[in-house]
Order: sequence, then structure tokens, then C-alpha cells
Amino acid sequence: MDIRFLTTFVEVVKTRHFGKAAENLYLTQSAVSARIKQLEEYFHTTLFVRHRNSIQLTPAGERLLPYAEQLSATLLQAKQELQREAGEYLVCGAGQLNNEIWMPELLRQIHGAFPEWAIKAEVLPSEQISRQLHDRSIDIAFSSEPLKSEEFTGQLLKAMPLGLFSINQAEVDTGPEQFVSIDWGSKARDELLTRFTEYRDAKFTTNSLRLALATLQQEGGVAVLPVGLDWSQWGLENVRCIDHFTHAQCKLYMYYMKSVRRAIVPDVVSVVSQHFTQDV
Repeated sequence: MDIRFLTTFVEVVKTRHFGKAAENLYLTQSAVSARIKQLEEYFHTTLFVRHRNSIQLTPAGERLLPYAEQLSATLLQAKQELQREAGEYLVCGAGQLNNEIWMPELLRQIHGAFPEWAIKAEVLPSEQISRQLHDRSIDIAFSSEPLKSEEFTGQLLKAMPLGLFSINQAEVDTGPEQFVSIDWGSKARDELLTRFTEYRDAKFTTNSLRLALATLQQEGGVAVLPVGLDWSQWGLENVRCIDHFTHAQCKLYMYYMKSVRRAIVPDVVSVVSQHFTQDV
């Protein structure tokens, strides 16, 4: 019997809902139902009584629960110990901007789905991401630009439009001396300079969103930022979008080698893809 069936059983007991259990386990509801059915067939008994608005354990389910919890906890502990002994990590690499915007939530999702795995997150210059993926120094790469290699499998996870924003200005001043330049990639840079050539003389240029926002928070100014983020969570107030870009976007791509070194990689990719699909 697959131990994951017992883990699924425990999660259904916790949530008392097949749909919520599926969400927490990053499975489909039909997969959860199938696992419970196989578990019931294995033990030749019914584990749940399904009512319209609730799920209740049968006496057999009540008796199974402590064993299932103990076995699941023991297996998780064993996996963690073996991972630590082997020095095994899942290594994710991302550029500076993607690391600041997306990685905290991505790591939370991965840890939630695979608590037995240790995760390393590397912040890399954009020109090194492709090379380190080729070298297998990282297992999964998150890039703001598409990576071109026949050895990679990849997908676009998120695309957010960019706009020109005024921050902490009583009256909008779009002069170059007010401009904080953030490196959103070649397309954003080209569109910005085509429309606002004077911004070559920006007062501050950086590839770090946090550094740019700290400057804007203290001194005010204008900057190109993604449209749709909640800037109050980043400590910004009095934020106004004064112009939308036509073509340039803030993009997040995910890539991994077609011949994976760690078997967990496709499962992690599935969890991340599902998260962004739900987010849309």
C-alpha cells in the first residue's frame, strides 16, 4: 500500500472536506477520492460516511486514524533525516527582481507540498541562470526572460503589464531627475527610452526592487512598476499610475532540464504551475 494514501486520509480527516484536502495536498479532488477508495478496498471497510454538508469518520475510520497519523509522521521524519544525511537539496535559481517579487510565495508553496525536502534559493545574475541550469548547479530556474535551449522545458507562469508610476509626489513631476530606473529587461528598457528618451539620465538605477522602493519611499519620484501589485504591502503610499506601457511586461518564466537529476523536480513544477493557474 502506498503510504501517501494514509497521508491523504489524515488530511481529509483534518479538513472534513475532499476539495480542501485536495487543495492542501496539491491534488485534484478526484485523485483524493480515488486514494480513499483504494484505502477502503485495502482494509475492506468504509472509512467515511458522506453527508450533504459534512464528512464523518466511521468507527473503522476512528480506529485507523491514530495509526495513520503515526505512520505518516514517522515516514516524514525518516525522509527528513535521510535528506539531511545525503546533503540533498532542491536548488532554485532566480534573478534579483523575480527573487524579490515571487520567490517568498513560491518557496512557501514548495515547502507546503514537500516538507521533507530542504530548499536552497540562489539569487543569480540573469546571464548566469541559463548556464547554471545547464551545469545542474540549480534544478529549477525562474527567469524574467525566455531561455533558449533544446535541453530545457519551460513555461510562462505570469505576465503583468508595466506602467509609469508617480510615488509620494504632491504634483506629478516626470523629469529625469525624479526617475528611479529598475531593470525590467530589454523590452521594457527599449519602450521606455523610445517614449521618454530623457530617462537615460535617471538619478538612480538598480536591479533591486527593494532598493528602488526604499528610495522612492524616502524621496518620492517616478518609476516603472508592475500594474496590479498591492504597493501598500511594500510600504508605498500615494502611488499613482500615470501611463501604461503598450508592449513591455514583467514576466516570470520557469525552466528545468528535460533530463532531471532529482525525481522530485516534475512534482515541484506541477505544484508551482497549479498555483499560478489558480492565481489567474
